[in-house]
Amino acid sequence: MTVRGQQGQSTSYSVDDGASDVNDWGCSYNDELTLLHGGEGWSTGDTVTATLEGVNYTIRVSDSEATKQKANLKAVRPNPTPFDADTAVSAATILGGIADELTGISNVSYEVIGNGVYIYSDSVAFNVSVVEKDLMKAITLEANDITDLPLQCKHGYIVKVLNSDSDKDDYYLKFNAENGVSGTGSWEECAEPGIKKGYTADRMPLTIQRTATTTFTVDRAAWSLREVGDDTTNAYPTFAKDEDQTISRILFWRNRLVILSGENAICSQPGNFYNFWHKSALAASPADRIDIACSSSFPSKLVDGIQINNGLLIFSTDQQFLLATDDSILTNDTAKLSSVSTYNYNKKVSPISLGKTVGFLDSSGAYSKFFEAANLASVGEPDIVNQSTIIPKLIGQDINLLTNSRENGLVLFGKATSDSVIVYKYLNVGNERLQSAWFKWKLVNPIRYHFVVGDQYFFLDDKDYLQSINLVQASTDPSIDQDGVNYLLHLDNYVALSGGSYNATTRKTTFSNVAWAGYSTSNGSLALTSSVGGKNFVKPTINGTTLTADGDWSGNIFAGYLYDYQVDFPRFYVSQNKGQYTVGDVNSSLVIHRIKVSFGRIGLYNSTLTRVGKTPFIDEYESTPADYIEATDAPFLSEDIRTIPVYEKNMNFDFSIKSTHPAPATIRSLAFEGDYSPMFYRAV
Repeated sequence: MTVRGQQGQSTSYSVDDGASDVNDWGCSYNDELTLLHGGEGWSTGDTVTATLEGVNYTIRVSDSEATKQKANLKAVRPNPTPFDADTAVSAATILGGIADELTGISNVSYEVIGNGVYIYSDSVAFNVSVVEKDLMKAITLEANDITDLPLQCKHGYIVKVLNSDSDKDDYYLKFNAENGVSGTGSWEECAEPGIKKGYTADRMPLTIQRTATTTFTVDRAAWSLREVGDDTTNAYPTFAKDEDQTISRILFWRNRLVILSGENAICSQPGNFYNFWHKSALAASPADRIDIACSSSFPSKLVDGIQINNGLLIFSTDQQFLLATDDSILTNDTAKLSSVSTYNYNKKVSPISLGKTVGFLDSSGAYSKFFEAANLASVGEPDIVNQSTIIPKLIGQDINLLTNSRENGLVLFGKATSDSVIVYKYLNVGNERLQSAWFKWKLVNPIRYHFVVGDQYFFLDDKDYLQSINLVQASTDPSIDQDGVNYLLHLDNYVALSGGSYNATTRKTTFSNVAWAGYSTSNGSLALTSSVGGKNFVKPTINGTTLTADGDWSGNIFAGYLYDYQVDFPRFYVSQNKGQYTVGDVNSSLVIHRIKVSFGRIGLYNSTLTRVGKTPFIDEYESTPADYIEATDAPFLSEDIRTIPVYEKNMNFDFSIKSTHPAPATIRSLAFEGDYSPMFYRAV
């Protein structure tokens, strides 16, 4: 209550003489009431007497308002505070009053932190509400806006910020106190409390890491946990959404680990390969995971992929998609998964890169087809060619091994448990393919797996031997230098062999404790050869782990298996170039008089001419008979041209060349001579 008085000359009559006088003074008073605390239990019409300077003032309640608040544990109303500026009021004073009111509440504890009170209980659930929200705010597990959060709080306190009615913009914040207990600190984004944050461990891929020269460690990967958001703002990636979802392939692209699952391609955070969560629930980030589904008119389960210049080429069993971006930064907003072609795909055999193109198998029919795709882009049609058209029945439907050597222009097709490897050889110059050919290798034993490293073809056979074939001549390969020309010797599974004991009486050389001697006695013919001129080759006898060979082989020699090298030449036709293509004249009359084969380095071979109704003509060729050379010289020539008489129509004979000898037999070219008549046929 405030009473103010104001004095001045009185305009009323004087008490003494009853008349107005300049010496008469008076004072007017004004009383003012300010309600600091409404209190409780008052009704309209109630009175209270207040005394000020000995004067009693009667105050009557002219109006009252009743409010209802739920407070089954405690209704807390701190004492009123002075309203004038002359009296200092601190938050500690107000909070102290609140704390006094909270004292004694059963099973409820409190802690004054900064300009707030942290109220908690380990045994009972309770709610806190505030009547005048302009004076004080109550925050429980949720807040409407980040501005409602205090600057000081309990360490580890988690709040859900709603923002709006939509669940898509909700996020969670956790308070990290500077001292790890309570007080000043910062709010950091976190995940919803109680939510599942990781993956089912036994359903995730394992890692295989080389930890020593001959040691590999198989372990569980350190898959990152969900650190922010909830099942709406940071949902599980597609591959872990339910128990029915499986992972079909793991790839690497643009510094991200890519998992293919169902119709989705899921990319990890860049550089953080085991993190498949969003970085924040507040806003999209370039570092967020990418989870994108393919668009197709029929179900397309993604099973494999390969990185190309334009993006990541992904395969389903009957369609191809390109995961790419037109932007310099790959994000959820810029990533696109577009269909580029609809070819069948053998999911058992991964696609391969041929440098500028991609090769893959289609095994939907009785035989497999080898397709080569070029000009792959998210816009426009790619160029896809069936390279196996000319050998439609060479590649079996059950092919399950595929590898290649881009540097040497080789693609190798194999099948586990088979001893045959089909090879596609090609030669590119710039953007043009000048030559290509198909041939077959028959190995000593069936293979289990194969791969190419550098210029070596490795394969593991069914006897657990890991072997290699040099795709180009290596310095360690057995060879003979003669007159400045290097002649490569050809042996399968060759190894350097030494330590032979020569017996001058029996004129035999014996090698003992040769562990691999019985590697194969049925599929190959073991032979010994030397890089020293004059020593051709010899076939030793095998007795357990002992080898015995005629002659003196006590020096450094090579041991290996002889194998058949055979070329069956196609039918001969007169051909003409028409644009980019070569067309054979199949309707003309052609009588072949002779065939001329041009050889490079040549030692020994035989050719077979099979003619209709006649005995096959076999020509065994040895470049230099042994009695015509020095004993220390190699019986090889650097080049030669061999003429084979034929005198048959082109449709009446077949021609092949075969060699089963370590000596080289290098075919450079073939030409024929004969009579040709177009028979005056004209196309209509």
